[in-house]
Amino acid sequence: MSAANATNSSSEAEGKFARQSPDLQIVLSDDIQASASSWQEMAAGAFSNPYQSPGWLSAWSETIGKELGVTPVIVTVMEKEKPVVVLPLGLQTAAGTSTLSFLGHQNGNQNTAIWDRDFYLAVTEKQISEILSQICEDAQADLLLLQNVPETWHGRPHPLVLADATSSPSPIFSRRLPDDFDALFRETHSKSSRKNLVRKQRHLQSVNGYRVVRAETEIDRRKGFEAFIEQRSKRAQEAGIPNVFAKDAARQFLERLLGLTIAEPAHEELDLWFLEADGKIRSTYLCAKDGGTIHAYSNSVAHDELLPNSPGLVLIKEIIEHACADPKTTELDLGLGEERYKTSWAEPVSLKDSRLAVSLKGNVKKSLEALRMQAKSAVRNSEVLWPLVRQMRRWKSTSGGS
Repeated sequence: MSAANATNSSSEAEGKFARQSPDLQIVLSDDIQASASSWQEMAAGAFSNPYQSPGWLSAWSETIGKELGVTPVIVTVMEKEKPVVVLPLGLQTAAGTSTLSFLGHQNGNQNTAIWDRDFYLAVTEKQISEILSQICEDAQADLLLLQNVPETWHGRPHPLVLADATSSPSPIFSRRLPDDFDALFRETHSKSSRKNLVRKQRHLQSVNGYRVVRAETEIDRRKGFEAFIEQRSKRAQEAGIPNVFAKDAARQFLERLLGLTIAEPAHEELDLWFLEADGKIRSTYLCAKDGGTIHAYSNSVAHDELLPNSPGLVLIKEIIEHACADPKTTELDLGLGEERYKTSWAEPVSLKDSRLAVSLKGNVKKSLEALRMQAKSAVRNSEVLWPLVRQMRRWKSTSGGS
């Protein structure tokens, strides 16, 4: 795939680089909004996910990404002047080694890129290899890391899962949604577990002011957001689970996704659901919608007198029931991490990590990264080591250690 860098002003407006081949043109840009037209042009007929939309990535890049020193590298692959792939990447340099990875992967659940449907189903391994090698060359990267890519997606092995890919530490959990919620409930839960969950739901419903809300007003979104932050912080302290939204940049990221900033008061990438009883929010869930899929992104629960009635489990049940009643919603994605409630509603979907080194420094980091992820997976899946890690985290949080 021979190519030459674009140098005229019109090409510079489209991106930093443009490479030509008889069939494909590859454009790299550090401007998310300037590349957004490619997303929009593909929108009606694209395979996508909400964690790689322009709004989501702009919010991340200008908050968490800025703090981490990540430079956006938005790759648009054009076929006969038509965008067929948008691959949102970020470039980060540490210890003299430059690494390209999915932009915002630290705060998303999976990475797929955005694909024209026909191109996705037809693209070959050889084409992908040439495209990725060219991207690394043009971005002057030593290593390309493609994390948390579904092994199989939309009926075929995902093109970005390379031949030597390794398993990601955790799967996501998803399933097709039927129209009949009761049938789904019977299929996924035993009679005793159904009875127990319904009993808990009725206890909560008997409390004054019970309601389940998909926040529509700014007041409800702000109230739900503050409850989410408070509940996540308390949970982190008590259970020793890292709170990824503890820092100011992460809080600002969520505020933007919820449309709670002055800059973007009407722009919402996330829905916020909450369960309220006796004037207090008892559980929350942040959800994103993409095509026919509802993505349950992150949740929280209050550790108070109503916790024995499992408000978090009742809330996700209500959300799933609402999704089944919506004819436009056909898929449920409960995201990363093996939690009991996820395994009761959905099936695990394997994710893969791919690494492409294009320099000696990149090969060194590739080996180190592979060892790090192997160790992380081993600890996470160990019945002995993982409880010890959780215990140490609890001790650290309660002792005020740093």
